Amino acid sequence: MIYRTHGIVFRTVKFSETSVISKIYTEKFGMQSYIVNGVRSEKSKIKAVLLQVMSMLDMEVYHHEHRNLNRIKEMRPMYVFSSLLFDPLKSSLGLFMMDVLNKCIREEEANEEMFAFITQKIQTLDQQQKIPTEYLLKFLLELSSLMGFYPHGEFKSSTSYFDLQAGRFVADASIHPYMIHPPLAESFSSLFHDENFSKDSNFGKIDVAPDLDSLTRRKLLDALLQYYQLHVPNFSLPKSLHVLSEVFR
Repeated sequence: MIYRTHGIVFRTVKFSETSVISKIYTEKFGMQSYIVNGVRSEKSKIKAVLLQVMSMLDMEVYHHEHRNLNRIKEMRPMYVFSSLLFDPLKSSLGLFMMDVLNKCIREEEANEEMFAFITQKIQTLDQQQKIPTEYLLKFLLELSSLMGFYPHGEFKSSTSYFDLQAGRFVADASIHPYMIHPPLAESFSSLFHDENFSKDSNFGKIDVAPDLDSLTRRKLLDALLQYYQLHVPNFSLPKSLHVLSEVFR
């Protein structure tokens, strides 16, 4: 059957001389893979540029529930980028976000809240003139809320360590090594207890963040990625991590 749905391109790989396979997160069916024949030929009605990572599409697709590969009947841009694909910093941030999301999202079922979160984040990144230095840290925290392992508690003199395994602030360093120690734990607490940010905030908004130095930001990013490794099955460090050095200068 043919269905109308929106989609976000996560990955596109060459399948033959003229065809590709695209992994697309759809609003109606969750994560799906589509084979697109002839897209790399000059006469194709569907242009390959539409299938680059982060592209947001309005699609008509053939959907068969028990098939690993489906086909796209028609597609057109759902949103046209103004700066994201041409700004090295924005595109690096966007690719990192997509890399993380690709490791987190596996279900082939609709999740309207997750789809809205991703589209809002991509559009906001495209539209903002200046990106806050804590943008990626806030993104990972917001995503953890949707994934079900948002941090609990807060930094106090009685709970000055964050247990990455338990996902909460605790009184003492545990016997396992997955801990954020003070003073870094206090900076971590400040991220999600900032009055401009909470797990219930508008996901599309870029907030004013606590003023953290570049070394602290990098340590917090490493800690959050370890947090994901502990809570998302088979999560590995994003390959795009090495391109983000500009963010932490």
